[in-house]
Amino acid sequence: MITLHLDEHEHQAVLELLEREIPNLRHEIHHTDDREYREFLKSRERLLEKLLVTVRTSAPGTATVVRMAEKQPHSIS
Repeated sequence: MITLHLDEHEHQAVLELLEREIPNLRHEIHHTDDREYREFLKSRERLLEKLLVTVRTSAPGTATVVRMAEKQPHSIS
C-alpha cells in the first residue's frame, strides 16, 4: 500500500495525467496486434482506472491510499 499526500496542484496534475493516459491506452489496445501485449495494456488500463477513481474521490491535501492487488509484469518480451 502506498500513501500519497497531494496538494491541490499535484492532485490536479495527477488527474490530468490519468485522464489523458487512459484514452491513449485504449487507442493502443485497439491498434495492437500482439495478443500478449494487448493483455498487458488492458491490465494497465484497469490499474489506471482504479487509480483515477481513487484520486477523484480524495480531496487535495488529504491522504490518498492506493492499494495495488494486481501484479503488473515488469516488461513484455
